[in-house]
Amino acid sequence: MKNFLTVDKYYKMSDAELKNEAARWNIKGYEDRSGRANRSIIIDQLITKDRANNSRYAIFLSLIALLVSILILIFK
Repeated sequence: MKNFLTVDKYYKMSDAELKNEAARWNIKGYEDRSGRANRSIIIDQLITKDRANNSRYAIFLSLIALLVSILILIFK
């Protein structure tokens, strides 16, 4: 669950995994002339995407609020 909420997962990915993630999110311009992936460019863009898309935090908080509400109804 912690991996879902942090960006550490990007730093732990292999080059191939980062390329796949970049392709998944349509991130371009990360390869140098030799075709090697520039990890810092990919990771920076993925982190920027994650910060712009805070919906997963909203979903997580909504689920916690729903769970608390259900518990209050059960124990009331």
